[in-house]
Amino acid sequence: MDLKDFFDRVDHDILMHRLRGKVGDKRLRALVGAYLRAPVQQPGGGKDKRWKGVPQGGPLSPLLANIYLDPLDKELEKRGVSFVRYADDIAIHASSQRSAERIYESVVAWIGKHLKLEVNRTKSGTGPCGQSSLLGFRLFEDGKVGIAPKTIGKLKAKVRELWDARQSRTSKQLRGQWQRYIRGWWNYFQLAGWRREVEDLGGWIRRHMRKCFWQRWKTPRGRLNAMKRLGVKGRALGQCYSGRGAWAMSLHPVMQQALKNRTLYRYGFIIPWQVAAPSAAGG
Repeated sequence: MDLKDFFDRVDHDILMHRLRGKVGDKRLRALVGAYLRAPVQQPGGGKDKRWKGVPQGGPLSPLLANIYLDPLDKELEKRGVSFVRYADDIAIHASSQRSAERIYESVVAWIGKHLKLEVNRTKSGTGPCGQSSLLGFRLFEDGKVGIAPKTIGKLKAKVRELWDARQSRTSKQLRGQWQRYIRGWWNYFQLAGWRREVEDLGGWIRRHMRKCFWQRWKTPRGRLNAMKRLGVKGRALGQCYSGRGAWAMSLHPVMQQALKNRTLYRYGFIIPWQVAAPSAAGG
């Protein structure tokens, strides 16, 4: 269940009423009220008054979101249903499709009446939990936690972006931006117990790395010099003059030899879920 434009639609009166029940300090409540009413800076320089919503990205907003949605948690607990909520991301679990549809419509109506919020029906619905996602994960019927297909798709798009050879960056800069992204990504998604989809991407990601370097070496002479530095000798160096495309060459044995898995790892071009045993990955 996705709440439509949640942070922009929080009702200030409802929120402040909820806050009065939790915070006795009037000065603190006044400060929160001023925070909520702070005008929005427009690109042209003007300012618009804020009559509803909480600032997106503000450090206080997630806490206020939880206070605002706490009545929904209590309502779901009272109904005895299993659910997960993280800020405005909600998953409710039912025993059957028919039960899920009944709960869904009932909760949508309750949210509209008591919280003055709208459920985004294009991003919400019912179905097997293994076919849906929550916070980038998917929860399988047997209790296993996997990575959602949409998350894998976004990862692949980011790999293509970060290993685009047309970037005006040094190899060190390419390595740095890759490490920052992939370590952060894995620190979050390593919570998944079912990892086959992402583990299967290791070879594909390294192929993009090799493709990038093949293109960055640009000319046959540049490729020849690079290959020699990486220890390639003899007749294999003739492939530096190959007319094959970069994607095809990224899979060629000579590139596998030049940029072995352990060589990439040694120079910091890591894949965190395989980082513990680089030599076991082959090449």
